[in-house]
Amino acid sequence: MPPKIPTREELDRMNAEWVEPFDARTAPEGLHYGLYDTSVRGPGKQGSYWYVLPDGYQEDESKSYPVLIWLHGGMSRGITGAAAGLLYRDAMAAGLMTKTVIFFPQALPVGWYLNSIDGQFLIEDVLIKDFIPHIDATFRTTGQRGIEGFSMGGFGSSHLGLKFSDLFRAISCIAPAILPSLDHEPKEFVWDTFRGDNDYYQQSHPKTLLRVHQEKLRQAGIRIRLLAGSQDHRLTAAIESLHQLMDDAGVQHETSTVQDAGHDFMLILRGLGSEAYAFWNRAFEHKK
Repeated sequence: MPPKIPTREELDRMNAEWVEPFDARTAPEGLHYGLYDTSVRGPGKQGSYWYVLPDGYQEDESKSYPVLIWLHGGMSRGITGAAAGLLYRDAMAAGLMTKTVIFFPQALPVGWYLNSIDGQFLIEDVLIKDFIPHIDATFRTTGQRGIEGFSMGGFGSSHLGLKFSDLFRAISCIAPAILPSLDHEPKEFVWDTFRGDNDYYQQSHPKTLLRVHQEKLRQAGIRIRLLAGSQDHRLTAAIESLHQLMDDAGVQHETSTVQDAGHDFMLILRGLGSEAYAFWNRAFEHKK
């Protein structure tokens, strides 16, 4: 089924939604909601996020935890990552995953986790300069961070993780929307970020960032994984191409294709079995 194409009015509404609507009566059990100042957007501006706390966080104030930032896909909100967060929470409770605080920032449904070319939507700056410092100032964190995203969020996790590899121990990309050219995406999904400028798309693409930062990535020991579903035919070649480029550059990474899964992050994560969590265990135990 082709994706629903939003109207201009819908896009304008989405582009203003830095703060996701919140209703305590319908909030998923186990998820918490927070606000933070987005000072790079100007005074008095805020953004929102959801988060999951591991068992014991509120009882033992002497203990600090690694952080996982989970980036939602296009045409969706931060809350859409809740299923992954609760899957990881249950794994932590069962002793299968390192106890971690997981965050789901609201980052605009068609924003691509970049600063838009016209400077109107500074999503990259907000996340790097406002959100991460807010996390470390508000929560008990170890300074260890991972970043994971799905689809457009997979583009975001690869873009931010490769560009700012000094901030992250691990990058996980689930079915990342990393198609080779801007014209492979519906115009409505990309216009407000790129304004039709394929050069800016290429400059921001993980393949370009990999080439630029490959030496630093080889030395950093950052963990990277590329995940896909075997039935996600639209993205298969693009993900394989990034995998080959990482191989050629000598950048260590892992890749998994989950059989019979399409463009669905929960099918992919569940299809990995215990490896869905073991990746984070290795990342947060690994020292750069």
